Amino acid sequence: MTLEVKGGTTMGPAFLLAFPLLLALSTPCDAFIIGNILEHGKDTALKRSYRINITQILKIPKKTPPITSVYTPKDWGSCGYEVRTSQQSQLLIAGYLRKGALYFTRCHMVYFWYRLTDEQRLGFQELYKNGCKCQIQPCLLCWRHCPQPDRRECVWRQKDCNYRIWNGDQSLYSMCAPRPDGHCGWTRIDILNYHRETTPPPPRQTTPEMLYIM
Repeated sequence: MTLEVKGGTTMGPAFLLAFPLLLALSTPCDAFIIGNILEHGKDTALKRSYRINITQILKIPKKTPPITSVYTPKDWGSCGYEVRTSQQSQLLIAGYLRKGALYFTRCHMVYFWYRLTDEQRLGFQELYKNGCKCQIQPCLLCWRHCPQPDRRECVWRQKDCNYRIWNGDQSLYSMCAPRPDGHCGWTRIDILNYHRETTPPPPRQTTPEMLYIM
């Protein structure tokens, strides 16, 4: 799922921060995790380090080695993130990988998992990936009519162009995904009737003893 503006302009990462439906699958965030920041780590000249215990991996490339530390710029102007308490628990962190190390900034996404709505949590865990072929078209000029969506677009509307993660039904409770007719559209996430994906158990091997018992 990507975010574009009519005329071919692609919105920058700072704008993507406002919308988790986009951020979950957008580049350069190739890793999404939930973890507990344990303590300050060993800094480098430009990067601040934190030791982390990852409790859940939402998105990460295959064969990524175990991650025990995360890194962020020291400079606030470079979107550096700073833990102001001794530790922080259950943080949703979006970042990018370099040589097996996870880097993140406050201009990606760093937020407490418990503050997300149930629909957003389910979206991150399982559903947002279904919208990879769709694009979000923001209604930026609120004093004019919003653009008409194409087949692969959903128009994102928020009152007074105040695009924030915590405002509006589309951001809090819905997702942009293909419908049965092939057009992309906003779909309310139904947490009550959704059946989570499960991996079937491996088939049991039949031995002569089992055949005899049967």
